[in-house]
Amino acid sequence: MDAASILEQELKTFLWDEVDQYPSFESCADTINFEENKACFETTLSNYVLEVLKQNQDVVQPFVNDTINLRFLVSNSGILSLSDVTTDASLDRSTADLKSILEKVLNDFPTLYPAIKRGQHVAVEFTLPIILNAK
Repeated sequence: MDAASILEQELKTFLWDEVDQYPSFESCADTINFEENKACFETTLSNYVLEVLKQNQDVVQPFVNDTINLRFLVSNSGILSLSDVTTDASLDRSTADLKSILEKVLNDFPTLYPAIKRGQHVAVEFTLPIILNAK
């Protein structure tokens, strides 16, 4: 089998939308497997976002009993950025205010390590749904 055939076979089996290791916070460094790493990352990020939302009740109030979908990008150098904020409600101004607040606090985020695919740091984009409930 020549190199071109091997490459073609690899590209057919390569899962472009999956990573070998999720992005990781320093606090998740002790996680061993993929699922533990993913859960730690999602929990850490969710807790941080929820804390920010608690501190900004005036901006969050229009979204009570709604789901906010936050689309994040983690660069291949571990930089976290907010790509988009969407909700079930069509509150454009409030959504823009919420996005602005979240973008400001991303600078204070804990150290983040990028995702890994085949031993290389890669950029990933993902959506984190946050369910807001008045209870």
